[in-house]
Amino acid sequence: MGMDLVFAEFVSAARRAGLTLSPVEAIDAQRAAMTVGVSERADLKAALRSVFVKEPSHLPIFERAFEAFFKADGRGQGNLFDRLRSRGFSEDEVKALTELLSHLAQTADGDSSLSSIASGGGALDRLLALAGKTAALDRMQSPMQIGFYTQRLLDSAGASRAQTDLIAIRERLRDALGNRGNELADAVAEELENFRGLARSHVQEAFRRRNSTLYEDLRRQQLEERSFVNLRPEEMEQITLEVKRLAERLKGALAVRRRRQRRGHLDVRRTLRHAHRTGGLPFVPMFRRRRRDRPKLVLLCDVSDSVRSVARFLLIFAYAVQEVFSRTRCFVFVSDLGETTDLFKEHPVEHAIQLAYGGSIISVAANSNYGRAFGMFDELHRDAVDHNTTVVVIGDGRNNYNDANTGALASIQRKAGRVLWMNPEPPGAWGFGDSAMRLYEPYTTRVMTVHNLQTLRDAVDALVE
Repeated sequence: MGMDLVFAEFVSAARRAGLTLSPVEAIDAQRAAMTVGVSERADLKAALRSVFVKEPSHLPIFERAFEAFFKADGRGQGNLFDRLRSRGFSEDEVKALTELLSHLAQTADGDSSLSSIASGGGALDRLLALAGKTAALDRMQSPMQIGFYTQRLLDSAGASRAQTDLIAIRERLRDALGNRGNELADAVAEELENFRGLARSHVQEAFRRRNSTLYEDLRRQQLEERSFVNLRPEEMEQITLEVKRLAERLKGALAVRRRRQRRGHLDVRRTLRHAHRTGGLPFVPMFRRRRRDRPKLVLLCDVSDSVRSVARFLLIFAYAVQEVFSRTRCFVFVSDLGETTDLFKEHPVEHAIQLAYGGSIISVAANSNYGRAFGMFDELHRDAVDHNTTVVVIGDGRNNYNDANTGALASIQRKAGRVLWMNPEPPGAWGFGDSAMRLYEPYTTRVMTVHNLQTLRDAVDALVE
């Protein structure tokens, strides 16, 4: 098969998988592929990825489509007949199948759904497009209807009739080729089974195109509600971007608030006294200004495995918005406590977090000991806290049955303006097992459950209020 035809088949396969590619982009992708050649699989994949992947959500779809099409054994390439040859079927065996499919198409007045489904490529694309119109996919209103419309599409495409035709072909192949005929029919049956998955992907893509706003809103809502612990790698990247966007929006809102504070509030008495001296002309509003110092922020982060996902995103947010605070200091702990403030100054936040979790500051192999960590902070870093400081503790409060040392947290609370605690566990889990959360709660200003992007937004509001 020529390179142009192989590439055209791959474009069709990628579109069926859910990727959108305009004719101009298809030409760009082909030029990129021709530039790097096909001898090096990794280079070809990178070249195609640069054109096909236009946002993070496209990457896993492209990866699956590429691996399925360019399989090492060649089975994913070309149409059905090329794939059969790559699986070891001889030219005579493929020719026998070709003749039977051709005869089937003739007896069906040139309209054989089995031929189109099994052949793949452009014929399959045309079949899906025509069946989609018959199935009225444009009437879908909700993603809950995708299964229903997938079945309508399969019916319109003749999937049931194709299954019946396969039974007749199997008998003829078995008569002509014996047991190899059965194996050949099994290969065609696999193509029919794959077609069901392609039909569902086609329906999903049709819904996404027609309801892009709704689809994106639903996807975003699901992402916001998904627990940090259960995020997939590509979702981790999306959440990181959302956290950074949240920080940027917050900085903008606080900038507006500060401008208003600098201007002050209308002082009615001063305004009227000034107007009385001039007979009210000109009328000059007088404002009452109140000087407010920027708050300080101290983070105490448990970096044990149980809370690592939550702490990671809050650290990213804190350092994206740290100019909101006059001073930001960060400490991490498991059993021992160490300061990472300079670490975040010297490295980008992502790299600094990796170093902190990797044991560059403290041992992360120890068992959690909140009482020891609070005691070390109160003894060694009490100068970091004053009445203008917000102290944020990030952790689940599971103390491994060690001494809770609530006196140290009480001492921190007396010196600080506020003590906020962000816990990934729900209140129902506090106080059970080795949780000391119920002991610590009285010495905090507020305890918030933070386990996904939605609850992180609420915690951020509390942080800067």
